[in-house]
Amino acid sequence: MPKKHWRLTRYLFKEQLPYLGWAILIVIAAETLLPLLLALLTGRLSTFSWRSHLSGLGIGFIVGLFIFIIHLQTYDNFKLVIQNGISRRTYWLARFYNLLVMSFIGTIFTLINDFAIAAPAMRIDVFAQLARGPYEMYTKFFGDNVFMTVTIYLLFLWLFFITVGAFAMVLSNIMNLFTKTVQRVIAIVVPILAVFALGFVGSIAVGRQTSAAVIAFTNFLKLLLGYHQTLGLFNPYMPMLTMMVSSSLFLAIAYYFNRKLQLRN
Repeated sequence: MPKKHWRLTRYLFKEQLPYLGWAILIVIAAETLLPLLLALLTGRLSTFSWRSHLSGLGIGFIVGLFIFIIHLQTYDNFKLVIQNGISRRTYWLARFYNLLVMSFIGTIFTLINDFAIAAPAMRIDVFAQLARGPYEMYTKFFGDNVFMTVTIYLLFLWLFFITVGAFAMVLSNIMNLFTKTVQRVIAIVVPILAVFALGFVGSIAVGRQTSAAVIAFTNFLKLLLGYHQTLGLFNPYMPMLTMMVSSSLFLAIAYYFNRKLQLRN
């Protein structure tokens, strides 16, 4: 990696890592210390259970949300690097490298929470812990092989966080091409339209009349999910491949719009 890329990547990493740490600490405090304080104030300390609160911290969700939000922030750092004579390409590459590193660190935090905190608190094994979340569909694909199951779970999470961050980069680069007024309108209108669109699709999916298009779309989704008739035996390689293709596409689009960013007056 060229020295200029390394320096900018390190700057972004040093800027963002403390925020991730604080976000996780705040979640842990909110999920454990606040319920403990409430139990003390209400005289219900005897019913307080560290086990139940430590088992549901939701660190993976927090990491995904953090990566999405932090990669929506484009313009301030873009303005800083451009004013210091750093090219758009160097800035985009630094953001990409930083996304890879931050996503991997977030994945490690999630695995520590899942297997070193939540599973021991619940007194369950790796497979039972994974079955408590969306990855339940893939828990038995490798049978009882713990090493392969955890390794693929790590790669699955890492790819998921990368895809989330890449999608956020696309949104931020596109949004920053508009004025702040237009950005606010888009931020309000698009989520509303998305909710109506999901409701429309859902009403069609549960309707009595199922069209050939809906059946084809459902089968396509099953393919992307690695569908199997038995829950737990879904093929994790299919969604991983989907995320690899999607993240590559998102990054290419983000790079294209990154080249069009301009400093505002």
